[in-house]
Amino acid sequence: MLVKNSTLQIHATIGPVSKDKDTLRDLINAGVTVFRLNMSYVEKGEMAGLVNSIRGVSSSVKTGADIKGRKLRIGPIEAPIMLSAGDRLKLIPSAGEFMGGSSGVCVYYPQLAQFITAGSRILLDDGAITLTVSEITDNEIICTAIKGGRLTSRAGVNLPGIALGLPPLTDKDRADLSEIAASGIDMLYFSYVETKEDIMALREAAKAVGLDVPIVSKVETVYAVKNITEICRHSDAICIARGDLGVEVPHAALPFVVRDITTAAKSAGKPVLLAGEVMYSLVSREVPFRAELTDVVVAVESGVDGFILSDETAIGINPVTAINYITSIAKEVYERTGALS
Repeated sequence: MLVKNSTLQIHATIGPVSKDKDTLRDLINAGVTVFRLNMSYVEKGEMAGLVNSIRGVSSSVKTGADIKGRKLRIGPIEAPIMLSAGDRLKLIPSAGEFMGGSSGVCVYYPQLAQFITAGSRILLDDGAITLTVSEITDNEIICTAIKGGRLTSRAGVNLPGIALGLPPLTDKDRADLSEIAASGIDMLYFSYVETKEDIMALREAAKAVGLDVPIVSKVETVYAVKNITEICRHSDAICIARGDLGVEVPHAALPFVVRDITTAAKSAGKPVLLAGEVMYSLVSREVPFRAELTDVVVAVESGVDGFILSDETAIGINPVTAINYITSIAKEVYERTGALS
């Protein structure tokens, strides 16, 4: 299921452009070994149908569900919001989701305002958008855009250096686990793991609903990096999630942190998967940037067991192209160096 030191694993995230049966079949033929379902985007009651569609195409390809954990996101919005430097945006902490728009968007964490002050920095969409907090009222966090961009539904929210005191599992995660268990999923991806206790908590919650599957711990915070040895020991596999990790770690240090996590996972005998902008240019292009080709080669040569693609296969203009590039590069590495066994 999660194979150590074997052929390259390619985990493809399912999204609007890839959940039809023809595309699923093409992705499998191109080399996908696991389909990832991100529970932040799977609607209630939709899970079983998605898994059944995959099973209808192939009984051998694996499926995994990504548990949100401590990951903060904005809620749904009516249409993408274009923010420019100097624009105001209201973040509304909420115990539940509601449709947002240019007047304000919700953040699914009602206590958020307790942990920030005027001047705090908030990053959206893996740091693509930077906000600074201008004012905090009883139920609104009024922000000013320092670096603008295109804000879409359920974009990630990061507050570097601020400890939010979030539990490893939310009420939504626990509800999702019941639906995941009923769908017959093969593995769990666990976002925002920070300690071995987090992993133990997920195993306990999963077993409570009859789910006993491997856990892929996603390393995406400085806290996880500090605890990487124990996280590797208690996980079935490690995902280096460079998107969020790159928000918390200085950019110049990120490649070295990735290398250290890879070494820790290999030392523990655990498969390690690389995620985060692997072929990100293919969201909107047919041909990847040359640096992306080199990135994949370096990763395979360093011992990475596979890749997790997100937007490339969920919303990209041609998800199969992204898989074809990954497999062709891996084949070239194998033929030249025997890096894959």
